[in-house]
Amino acid sequence: MYTNDYLTSDESGYYSSTSNRNDACLRFIIIRHGERVDNTYGLGWTRQAFNPAGQYYAFDANMPPTLPSRINWLEYELDTPLTLNGLQQSWNVGNILAQQNIPIIACYSSPAIRSIQTADQILGGLGQKMHIPIRLELGLFECSSWYAQLPINFMSYMELINSGFNIDTQYRSHLDNLPPLENEYEYYKRSKETMKKLIKLYKKRGGTILIVAHAPSLEVLTRHLMDEQPRPAQLFDLAGQVNYCGMTIVDRDPFSKSWQFRYSFDEQVNRQQQFNNALYSSATVNYRPRSLFSNLT
Repeated sequence: MYTNDYLTSDESGYYSSTSNRNDACLRFIIIRHGERVDNTYGLGWTRQAFNPAGQYYAFDANMPPTLPSRINWLEYELDTPLTLNGLQQSWNVGNILAQQNIPIIACYSSPAIRSIQTADQILGGLGQKMHIPIRLELGLFECSSWYAQLPINFMSYMELINSGFNIDTQYRSHLDNLPPLENEYEYYKRSKETMKKLIKLYKKRGGTILIVAHAPSLEVLTRHLMDEQPRPAQLFDLAGQVNYCGMTIVDRDPFSKSWQFRYSFDEQVNRQQQFNNALYSSATVNYRPRSLFSNLT
């Protein structure tokens, strides 16, 4: 059980108030990372990919040809990277954004390497990798209790930079530490506060913000924007229905301050079967979801 304090009356004007008509058009593209190695090859994949000295070998054509260098390669077991398919899927998303002339002004990523790689590839497909740094936001990571038995150690700024990622080292995350053993409802609340921070940063300036995170992020970052209560008991199952590089797009009207969903989480779940083969199949790298980007410029 949880107390009904997710949507509070004192926040009612924060998202949809008609006051202060000087705000600009604001859009968030929230996307799940690409295909991950551990889901493709199973737990223990690192024992096949690394020798005792820590040297990496791609043992399958869909394995990434190289991996970012980190001090302890064993940490890849939990902080899993993308497959070759996942890297190409992610680049294709950026390429489509570029073709549709959708200008990204900022990029935020979960500190998980699979999300960072996805963000990096999307920015590469956009031709913006060296112009838009990735801002690592701990508040975008998944529910901490899902990793209670085996906590993840993320790559350091130095490891990421040495591996060629354009990381914004000046950005300070909304959270310094994840709350230990948070439940799903607390995860919703933490995600809402993270989203509030980003809205506050950009509601005057406007623009399109790219957020790269995890499957449940499409739900937990936007549920409050719909004036809906969280669904903690369903969250794990709902997240399991989000495909690699699945996304939701939300726009904030500068006058009414209301949010419009170009492609919502529930629409994605309801239409999953329709899109599985054509748009989001992890077996193909020809990811071209043009219908999602039509009329967005």
